[in-house]
Amino acid sequence: MRTLHHFLYTVLTLLFIQALCLQLSAQEVSLQFDGDRQFKIAQFTDTHFYTGGEKSPEVIENIKAVLEAEHPDLVILTGDIVSGNGENWPTLESWEVLTELFIEKELPYAVAFGNHDDEAQVSRQELLEYLSGRPYCLISDEGGAKVAGTGNYTLPLYNHQGEPEKLIYCMDSRSYSLAGDKGIEGYGWFDRSQVDWFIGTNEAWLELNQEIQSLLFFHIPLPEYRQAYDQGEFRIGKRKEKECSPEINTGMFAEMALQGNVLGCFVGHDHNNNYAAQLFNIALCYGYFSGGNSYGSLPLNGARIIELKEGSRNFTSWLRRRDGKVLYKHKFPVSRKGN
Repeated sequence: MRTLHHFLYTVLTLLFIQALCLQLSAQEVSLQFDGDRQFKIAQFTDTHFYTGGEKSPEVIENIKAVLEAEHPDLVILTGDIVSGNGENWPTLESWEVLTELFIEKELPYAVAFGNHDDEAQVSRQELLEYLSGRPYCLISDEGGAKVAGTGNYTLPLYNHQGEPEKLIYCMDSRSYSLAGDKGIEGYGWFDRSQVDWFIGTNEAWLELNQEIQSLLFFHIPLPEYRQAYDQGEFRIGKRKEKECSPEINTGMFAEMALQGNVLGCFVGHDHNNNYAAQLFNIALCYGYFSGGNSYGSLPLNGARIIELKEGSRNFTSWLRRRDGKVLYKHKFPVSRKGN
């Protein structure tokens, strides 16, 4: 049985979403399926870009090559995009250079922060304010101060009847453990306020359209990634390092599974992993390392592509390398028989 608090939260969220549906975003961009009733997302992750960086030209070359080959309708940057530290580190200058690649193509793009994005002199909040003023950037902070993290928001994708058919979540998986004094080290996790925000928001959208499906994008992999690869229903792609998930589990994946409308989630963080694995009918996917070769011995960089079709309850995904090679193309969710 729902608590009164949860019921009221859902009602208020529904009213808020209905208000949002009456107006376009601050950038006046509405995401819609194209004339062929398809919608393509390019996920770039862990570029670790900065102006003047020795490996940074490889980042620019990679993004240009992928955009030219795939012509996506939306770009999603899943963290550790501009990184570095120091008082004079060119954080905003680097973001300007990088985002110009999308602006010049009039291509909408979204951002989910990673653990390295705010390690210089620019805070997450300052990055949010800066990026929200950039042309074609769809970042926002629907959760506000009551929800942990910076930049938890949704992007509805509309069909040709003007109905929201897919819901894209971008969320802040945060940075590092804040409970070191309790013996919990390592990376950050979704706060319970974020889990509750996801539940309330998703249920409110389901009230508008009970057939809507959701996809989530963030930086740090959930603990269930390991379970999906080892014991899940399907897997494709490479695992070349241990998953660097948080040491505690706050139940985000459990809620995704119980909602019943989540098709998949997409992360970065672990540069050597590029697999997609399925657990409880949800695809848990890594992006494809999009930076310069500054992290050990990595293959040629690229991006993950996600293709959605109007009226379909699944998606097709593949890896696109900078040299044009396509890897691990497959449709999700995969039936339990593997068909």
